[in-house]
This record gives sequence, structure tokens and C-alpha cells, in this order.
Amino acid sequence: MESNSSPSQAAGNARTKLDLLYHEVLGDVVGLVDRLEVTTQSLDAAQTHMQALSDAQQILPQQLARHLTDVMQAAAKPINQQSQQALQAMLSATNTRLDLLAQDAARYARIAHQSARRMALIAVVVGSAAGVLGGLLAGLALGQWLIS
Repeated sequence: MESNSSPSQAAGNARTKLDLLYHEVLGDVVGLVDRLEVTTQSLDAAQTHMQALSDAQQILPQQLARHLTDVMQAAAKPINQQSQQALQAMLSATNTRLDLLAQDAARYARIAHQSARRMALIAVVVGSAAGVLGGLLAGLALGQWLIS
């Protein structure tokens, strides 16, 4: 017969039910607050991680440029050495050929000079002989003319 129970007992029962309700609601609120604190900590950690990634991304182009420069210099050095060696070999061969051509040209110039001197000497001799012969013929003709 609970309907006949005293009002103080009913108020006590109600109070315990209300306390139970408060405890249950407070327990849920405490759980939510704990979950919020864990989520806040996770967000802080994620923000720190994202900031570190952002800093790394800002530094990355400079590091990449430096690394590319180093790689290009390292790759260009052997190519440059090979090209210099090839160029030196080609210049050496060209120098040798040019020396031979210069020697041949000097020899041909010497031969041409000697030929020109010989031709000039022959021309002087032939000219002198022609002059002497012409003088003799002119003298004979003049003598024939004067005698006649």
C-alpha cells in the first residue's frame, strides 16, 4: 500500500530519484567533458602536426632547389670534362693537320719562288740574247743600208 505512504517518505523517495537523475546526468556531462578534453588535445596535436608540415612545405622548395643544383653540378662535371677532352683531342688533331698543311704550303711556296727566279733568269737571258741578236741585225741592216 504505497498509496497510503506518508508524504515525507514520498518526498524522500522523490529526492533519491532526483539525486539518481542528477548523478546520471552529471555522469553523462562528465563523460562529455572528458571526451571534449580528449578531442581538444587531439586537435591541438593535429594543429601542431599541421604547423610542422606547413613549415616543412615552406622549406621544401629551397631544399629542392639546392638539391637540384647539387645534382645538376654533379652530373655536369663529368660531361664537361668529357667535352673538354674531346675538344682537346679534336684541337690536337686539327693542330697537327694545320702544321702539315703549313709545311706543305711553305715547301710549295719555296718551289714556286725558285721557279719564278729561274723563269726570271731565263727571261733575262732570252731577253739579253734577243737584244744582242736584235742589235746585231739592226747593225747589219744599218751597215747594208749605209753601204748601199
